[in-house]
Amino acid sequence: MLRRILAVISVLAVVLLISFTVVLKPGVRQASPIRLAVTSQTRGEELVTAEALDNQVRVTLKNTYRDTITAFAIKIGDTTIKEDFAYSEVNFGVEPNETFEKDYPSVLPTTKDSEIQPIHLLAVIRKDGTKDGNLKVAQEIIDERLGEKIQILRTLRILEGQSPVDLRKMRSDIVTALNTSESETLVSLSELSPTSRSENQLSDNLKAGLQWGREKMLQRFDVLEKLHAEYREKGFMELRDRSRKLFAKL
Repeated sequence: MLRRILAVISVLAVVLLISFTVVLKPGVRQASPIRLAVTSQTRGEELVTAEALDNQVRVTLKNTYRDTITAFAIKIGDTTIKEDFAYSEVNFGVEPNETFEKDYPSVLPTTKDSEIQPIHLLAVIRKDGTKDGNLKVAQEIIDERLGEKIQILRTLRILEGQSPVDLRKMRSDIVTALNTSESETLVSLSELSPTSRSENQLSDNLKAGLQWGREKMLQRFDVLEKLHAEYREKGFMELRDRSRKLFAKL
């Protein structure tokens, strides 16, 4: 009996000790966000703030232009990040007086002396095509758009006026069109943007846009092919309509 009583007392003592330890344990203090300095290469018609917390950088951009911001580029440390809303099917960009906010997983940009570096706003593109800031970076964004726009146009020319009767042949035609030679791509480029450049070569960013456009169009066609036969007509029309809208945005 004495042993049982001692055992119960021992258990209660352990429970009480743990309880007091939990109660008396100092709470873990949550780190406060660090406000980061922001430099801008634009004329300053937008408001950008940035803060760092838990190895992430949160960037907030408020559009004070009278026109929609369709793309912008920032630099965090050694990394240049481009946000292009032209590909979005949800909105056209950051509307006037609206705010865009996003967290970027990133190591806090510091110098060798642990001095926190500022975030750089490099460039902004507006809905009317006006570029502000670093023109080289802005042109990179435009070239990527042009590359994808060319691929959408090539696909649309095959989709227009057809029905999903023979998807295998349609895929073959699309693949051929999306892999057109560089010389023919230059012809398409001169049709879509005759004043974009004078040299007879494709920029690396335009080539990247061509590659992304190729992958996206084939992925969308994969979805169409996997649909049940009774839904393919509707799926085909949706693919064509989505491609038309995206082409118009780009």
